[in-house]
Amino acid sequence: MKTLSLVLVLLFTSFQSNTLIQDNDRTEALDRYWKALAKTAKEGDFEGMRSLYHDDAVLVKEDTTIAISEAFKYRWKKEILEVRDGKRANTLEFRFSKRVGNHITAYEEGIYHYTSVETSTGKSLGDSYIHFETLLVKVNDQWLTLMEYQKTEASEGEWAALK
Repeated sequence: MKTLSLVLVLLFTSFQSNTLIQDNDRTEALDRYWKALAKTAKEGDFEGMRSLYHDDAVLVKEDTTIAISEAFKYRWKKEILEVRDGKRANTLEFRFSKRVGNHITAYEEGIYHYTSVETSTGKSLGDSYIHFETLLVKVNDQWLTLMEYQKTEASEGEWAALK
């Protein structure tokens, strides 16, 4: 009986260790994903940003949904190319309140902070903190956003609390 108990404890401990390692690996890979997304916003890399979204990705707003391809086509592309062309400077940062998933799927929620400035005048074109939820899938060893839900505005206090 003692041997069986010891074996069960070892198996359970091993399972927990493997799960923690997998969670850490996933979180580290997703941290790289978010850094890459922020970098594309900062550098005006339209194709780089587009490559971080699944072809069938959906953007959810408070009262509507839209295919990410439409968001890129009708709004984001113009802004991203203005960064590339030096007309505006953007920053994008992410902080997380919930991160769950496995080796091929992930759900993350938190707040992102987006700023945009007209470079010729220094005029602010945007400074927002937004609650978000994102579903991601791993395809060919690359994480891709499948659904991005931009929920509601967040406060600077809520942002600071997620450090």
